[in-house]
Amino acid sequence: MFDIGFWELMLVGVVALLVVGPEDLPALLRTAGTYVGKARRFISDVRAELDMEVNRAEEIKRRIAEEARIAELHEVIDETKATIPVRSAPRPKADSESSENAVKDKKPTSADHGDTP
Repeated sequence: MFDIGFWELMLVGVVALLVVGPEDLPALLRTAGTYVGKARRFISDVRAELDMEVNRAEEIKRRIAEEARIAELHEVIDETKATIPVRSAPRPKADSESSENAVKDKKPTSADHGDTP
């Protein structure tokens, strides 16, 4: 990450030992380790949140594309409906049906059978 080799680390360790002293060096290293751990966790959390937001953005892009495709399909449906001729509703057969119903509903009378009362 920082492109620091073994000898560079040894040099930093010797300088820290000379500056801080042998008694305080372990406490300094513990404190530095704690801060490095906190920094790594923070970076990990930020990276996870960024990945989540990128995934949300991709989902939104996918939904927008899907909505555009649906809108195009609606346009095709509307164009197709416009080209289909409209058929008028069939008219009821008023003359033949009403005369058939009149014959069925008519009750036979004595005049129909040729009987005279």
